Amino acid sequence: MLSMIDRLSAGLGRVAALAYFATGLMLAYEVFMRYVFIAPTIWAAELSQLCLVWGTWLAAAWLLHRRQHIRITLLTDHLPPPLRRLQEVVVLLLIAAFAAAVVWYGAPLAYDSWSRGRTTGSMLDIPIVWSELAVPFGCALLGLQALAEALRTALHGPSVPGHAGPEAEGIQ
Repeated sequence: MLSMIDRLSAGLGRVAALAYFATGLMLAYEVFMRYVFIAPTIWAAELSQLCLVWGTWLAAAWLLHRRQHIRITLLTDHLPPPLRRLQEVVVLLLIAAFAAAVVWYGAPLAYDSWSRGRTTGSMLDIPIVWSELAVPFGCALLGLQALAEALRTALHGPSVPGHAGPEAEGIQ
């Protein structure tokens, strides 16, 4: 089960990387068209924002798994191993609780936008639910990954930041 969550996070993390790459292409095209041909697009800014929102939330779980979120370890690096393990499990459970709260409150907001037919109001008039769904979806995945990491840490100890986790060493 843990490896399935890890694979899902990694796969969606790669989708996030593609979303960021697409954002770069769209914005480069927009700048080129605007300043070379004096013909700005009506779609590049809005679609790039959509890609950035989804990319950010899709990458969150993958970054947690790889321990690449910003961490302040001034005190935790000096804790004895049992306390460090406990501290990391508690932090991961707090992340899961925060993610659950965001899903709990965010999903109804997205549903409300969908049911009312809200749109961005721009020239593309994209349904706003497309961007609003990114937050509860990404937080649901983040919460699952946080629970997986908490279990993994409780069983095998804290992992090294930037490290893919215990499964990279064959520990499941």
